Amino acid sequence: MTNGIHFDLPYYTYGILFVVAYLAGLWLFRRNSIRLGLAMPDLVDLSLTACISSIVGARIAYIVLFPRYFSSLRDYLAIHEGGLVFYGGLIAFIVSMAIMCRLKRLSFRQLFDVLAPSAALGHAIGRLGCLANHCCYGAPTTCCQLYRLPDDPPGLFRHPTQLYESIFLLMLMLVLNQVLSRVYSRPVRRTGLTAAIYLALYAIFRFAIEFIRADNRGGFYTALALSPSQVTAIILLLCSTALMAYAIRYPVDTRGISDEQS
Repeated sequence: MTNGIHFDLPYYTYGILFVVAYLAGLWLFRRNSIRLGLAMPDLVDLSLTACISSIVGARIAYIVLFPRYFSSLRDYLAIHEGGLVFYGGLIAFIVSMAIMCRLKRLSFRQLFDVLAPSAALGHAIGRLGCLANHCCYGAPTTCCQLYRLPDDPPGLFRHPTQLYESIFLLMLMLVLNQVLSRVYSRPVRRTGLTAAIYLALYAIFRFAIEFIRADNRGGFYTALALSPSQVTAIILLLCSTALMAYAIRYPVDTRGISDEQS
C-alpha cells in the first residue's frame, strides 16, 4: 500500500485535481455552447490545444520565475509536484485560441466568451490542488485558524489563500454564466464582454490577494514592492478594460445570421 492506494500505485492529489479541473471546464464549455447554439471549434481540437498550450505556458512561466529549482530534465517535467503559474498558462491559452480561430475562421471574441466560465471553474478546482500541495499559501494570521503548513510551529496558522481564491472563482463562474446568457440572448450581442469581465474581475482579485500571499513570489519586485503577479494583473486589467470598451462600442448584429455563422 502506497499513500493509501494498493498495488504500489501512488496518487498525486495535485495532478488528479488538475485533470478534474480540465474535465469540468470542458463539460461546462460544451454545455454552454450547445445551450446557446453557437458555432465552436471541434471539441477534440479545442481540448488538445487548450490543454497543451496552458500547461506549457504555465510551466515556462514558473521556470522563468524560479530557475534555481531546475537542475535536471526530471525537474522540468515534474508538473505533478506543482510548479505551474496561472498567468503563464492563461497567456499561452489565449494566444493558442486566437491562432485556432484564425485558422478555422471562427469568432475569437465569441469563443473566449464561452470559455470564460469554464476557465473560472477549472481554476477554482485547480486551486484546491494548490491547497493539498501546500503551495500558493498565505501569510500568518490570527483571525483564521484553519490552515497551516506541515512544517509550521504549533499555534501558527496561515491565510488559506488557495481556498479564498477557489471560492471567489466559483462565484465568478456563476456570474459569468449569467452574463453569457444575457449577452447571447439578444440579437445585438456585445461579444467579448463576458471574457473582459472575467479578466478584469480576476485581475482585481489577484492584485489584492497577493498582499496576503507568503510563498516565494519569484522573479522581481518593483519599486512599489509589487510582485510579478501584481504587475501582470495591472496589465491584464488595462487590456480587459480595452476589450470591454470595444465589446460595448462594437456589438455584433446577428439578425439575419444563422447560429452556425454567428
